[in-house]
Order: sequence, then C-alpha cells, then structure tokens
Amino acid sequence: MTSDFYKRPLFLILIIYALVLFLFLPIPSPKEDDASFLAEARAQEMVIKADSYPSNRKDKQVFSAKILRVNGEGTKGRAYVYCKGCPPIGKGEILTVQGVLGEVRSEDNYGSFNWKNYLARRHIFSQIDVREVKSVQRASLFWRVISAIRADMLKVFTENFDANLSAILSGIAIGEKGDIDKGLYAAFQDSGAIHLLVASGGNVGFVTLMVYFLCSLFFAGRFLPAFAALSAALFYTLIAGADAPLIRAYIMTFAATAGLLLGRKSGVLQGFIIAALLILLFNPQSIFDVGFQMSFLATLAIIYFVCNFNFTARLPKTAAWAAELFFISLSAQLALLPIFTNCFHKISFAAVLSNIFLVPLSGLIMGGAFLLWFVSFLHISFIFKGACFLLKILLVIFNFLVEAFANTPLAGITAPAWKTGYVLAYYAALFAVFNFPLFKNKKRFFGLCGALCALFLLHAFFTNDDITAVLKGRYNYSLFVKENGKVIVVGAGVSPKTLKSAVLSSGSKEIDCIFASSRYKSALYALTDIEGIKIKKLYLPQGDMPAAAAAIIARSEAEIYPISAGEEHCAVYVERAWYYGKNGEKYTPVKSDNLSFRFKGYDFSANMKAYGYEGVFTRFN
Repeated sequence: MTSDFYKRPLFLILIIYALVLFLFLPIPSPKEDDASFLAEARAQEMVIKADSYPSNRKDKQVFSAKILRVNGEGTKGRAYVYCKGCPPIGKGEILTVQGVLGEVRSEDNYGSFNWKNYLARRHIFSQIDVREVKSVQRASLFWRVISAIRADMLKVFTENFDANLSAILSGIAIGEKGDIDKGLYAAFQDSGAIHLLVASGGNVGFVTLMVYFLCSLFFAGRFLPAFAALSAALFYTLIAGADAPLIRAYIMTFAATAGLLLGRKSGVLQGFIIAALLILLFNPQSIFDVGFQMSFLATLAIIYFVCNFNFTARLPKTAAWAAELFFISLSAQLALLPIFTNCFHKISFAAVLSNIFLVPLSGLIMGGAFLLWFVSFLHISFIFKGACFLLKILLVIFNFLVEAFANTPLAGITAPAWKTGYVLAYYAALFAVFNFPLFKNKKRFFGLCGALCALFLLHAFFTNDDITAVLKGRYNYSLFVKENGKVIVVGAGVSPKTLKSAVLSSGSKEIDCIFASSRYKSALYALTDIEGIKIKKLYLPQGDMPAAAAAIIARSEAEIYPISAGEEHCAVYVERAWYYGKNGEKYTPVKSDNLSFRFKGYDFSANMKAYGYEGVFTRFN
C-alpha cells in the first residue's frame, strides 16, 4: 500500500459520498401507498412474501416480508412479521395469513436502542402479528434449493447437539440468529467473541480458501480452482443471508482473487472500495447500520496492518503466526472501540487475546459443521457419530474459552459514551498510527493529524452536553437531566436497562441525585439491576420501608435521604402527591405517602402513565 491510494478517484468518491449520507440522509418515512397506512386493531387477511430467512425466537418465527395485498387490495411496503405456531417458512415463499397489521412497537427513550428507527432505515414501517397461515405458495426453484440446504443443516445441528451448542454451531457456520441462553450470550459479549456468532468476512474467506485448496489438488492451473472457489463462496453467501458484511466480504474476495489471477496486489483494497460503494448505492441507509460500520472499520484496520507493517518477518513461523493474529485482533479492536463505547456501552480488553484462540477454533468448527452435514448423507452411523463427537469436543472447548475470557477482570467493562469530538480525535490519531509508514515527510503528516486531533478535542471541550429527557417505562416515567456534569433523575420506576442506557449515553457513570416517589418496590424498579452505575444520593419519602424495597436500596450502596413535601434538594422541589381522577381533573388525596416533584419546569407525578395520561407530562407555568 502507498500514499497514492488516498488520491484515487474511487476512494475520494466513497469518502465524500459516505460523509454526505452520514450528515444529511434523513430517516425514511412511509410513502402514501405504503401498507402501514392500512394498520387496524382487528385481524385482516394479507398476502406477504418472506424476503429474509426466519429466525426462531422461543415459540415464534420472526422475519421481514413484502406486503403484496391487504384484504384483496394490492399494496406496497414491508413489515416485520411475528409468526407463532407457523410451519417452517423459507425465504421467497408467499404466504396468505390472517393477522393484525400495526405500528412497530418501540419506546423512544434517550440512549436506548430505537427499534422503530432501525426498521425504518430498512424501509419497514409496520409489523404483523400472524394468527393463522391460510396458505403457502412455494418460492422459486433457486430459493427452494438454497432454503432447503440451510434448513437441512440447521436440522442436523439441532438434532445432535444441545440448545446452546447447537446455537453456537449454527451461528458460526451460517450466521443463524437462533435462541441462545442469556448468560452465554452475555459471555460472548464480554469476551469480545460475539462477532463469531454472525456469518462474516472470515466465513466467506474460509470457504473460498478451502474450496480453492481442494480443487487445486485435482485441477492444473489457477483459473478452474478460482472459479470453483468463488462459486462456492457465492453459494455460501446466499445460504448465510447475503447481508452487508457477507456481500462486502464476497466482493473483496472476488476482487482479490481476480487480482491474483491477473498478477496485481491491489485487489483487496479495490474490493473494499467497490463493496462499500455498491452497498451504499443500493441502500444508502446502510451507513447508519452498526453492523455495516463495524464490518468495514474492522476490515479496513486489518488491511492497514497487513499492508503497512511487517513486525513478524524475523520471527520463527509459529511465533510469527501468533504475533500476526495478536496484531490483527488488536487492530480490529482499536478500530471498533468508539462503537463499543457509544453503541454498546461496554468494552472488553480480553477480546484482543480471546480472538487469538477463538478465531482459529471457529474456523475448525465451521469446517467441521460442513463436514458433518456432508457425512449425514452417507447414512453410515459410526462415521456420523464420530464426526459429532469430535465436533462436540471442539464446541465444548470453544464454549469453555468464551466463558473463561468473559470472567477475566478486563472483560465486559461498563463504559460511558464519548462526545463526537473525542471520537473524531481518536480516529484521526488512529489513522496517523496506521499510516505513518506510508508518508515520507512524517513530521508534516503527524503535524497535520495532530492539528486535526487538537481541533476535534477543542470542539468536544466547548460543546455543551446538557441533556433533559423524559424516560418512559411500562407503567411509570422518569425525568433524566444532566446539567454542568451533574446527573439528576426524578422518578425511579422505569426499567434498569432504560435508565442505565440514558446515564451511559450522557457520558457519565454516576447519578448524583435520584428521587423515588414512594417507598414501594415498583417505584424503585430502576435500581433492581443497574450494575456499573454509581448512585451517590437516593431521596425517599419518610416512613417504614417494606422488605423488598429495603433489599433493593441496600444493593444500590447509595446514601439515603428521607424527604417530605415542602423541601428542596438538588434543585428539585418536593410536594404532596397528586393524581388524576376519572374525569381527568387533577386532585390531591387526603392520605398518601407518595410524593410528586417540580424540577426544570416539569410538574411530575411518576404514575401518570399507569393512569393513562401520557400526554399531560408537560411544563407548568
């Protein structure tokens, strides 16, 4: 790689186009003829076409689908489908169903994942809860073959391994997003191995290399093995779902293989640029997809390391192989660090080491998965059982390593989000580190990168990060405020996950003051599981504390301050509880141990949502 790479027109077009999309592309809204406008509370008859492979979620199959007709009338649009008790569904099948077409269920809370916006960026504006499948029209022959192979592989896995091992095997082999134990899923996150449960570039490369090697044993030259390898990789890409990381990987693999046949070394970089451009041209909204961002950033970091550094040239082969794996893993983790902090609020330094062991092992497991599936056609019991036994050993070792790395002190560390300026400064510095071997005038290069870092840091320093947001829970509200670096929460009845996400998204790991409207467990729900967040002061109504609430408060390790109506703490004014009557009028009960609050111009009663008055959480005059 040379510095001239950054002067190539295609690269410059990609950077400019991506920046324009990121800065100016809005969230899509449904067009006038979209099926979402036909949503009703009652059941309707619909004809839909599955355009993704269904995933199993407990007793449901979930998938995206095109809506072709509603009550016999042709329409357009896509929906996210929940199908309980349905027969196995294949991609491309057309189903006539009876169900409820409605809006996407999603809470729009500060810092929380917005499911509705996520689907909207995929041009999905409604959801369907299927009550009955009336008929199924088979897909085209091509998709029937692809779906049948995928379904048969999953059947072999689920019938011969327990639930968790089957889920790991299915994820590694073909990226199946099936049910997996919550504890084990958290271990994958904490160990930095969650990416191995999704079919990605490594899988495409593995299939390509494996088929190329096998074919080169029987065919002379490079053209036929390369053609067979690329055909097999394309087939695998379709079986595994053909999402952005797989398409990117296949285009890059195709370009690299073509470059090898033509004797050119720039195929991987050209493939990277072409893949990114094609994906963004066909679906510009991909620029906001975290999976797309992670896939391309990690791949680019690995390309930088492989092309620009040669730390392992003088080492023995085994040591060089281990060192290269370490630096590749380190490069990918460094590139993804801001995404881990800002999207997942969690970082894992153990990932740098875990991937050295888990990535090669996942390659063996993937190869074993395909071998097991091929062996299943032989119907020779002892060979099949032997293959199952060996693969089970690999899966058990893999599972053990995931949990071992997840339990290290450097794994699963709670991390607050970074300001935009800090993120930009970090990537400017990382760009300088990855690219300094390319530039002859290193002082000028580092001076320019340093100036950019300083500019971004100044932007972050002088940017106001004050926040005022209403957090909605199932039955209660909370008012979340960050002002002058201090976090105040009024109302503790929302879910712990909602409150934790808000605190971390604000760039903090502490709550300075939190107010509860009553002494009962429901009013303290946010404190039941808020690990990683320090609560300094907890304000509670005076009186006896029920045992369940006392246990929650003890776990919080906060300083407790009893409060009464008429007091003021942390600029929050405490008043007697008020409620809404059936006629919609506000009243103050004669006897009530609960409290209401006034803060930041908000008149606050924590149970307004429970009483159906979501729209009256307004500023007072």
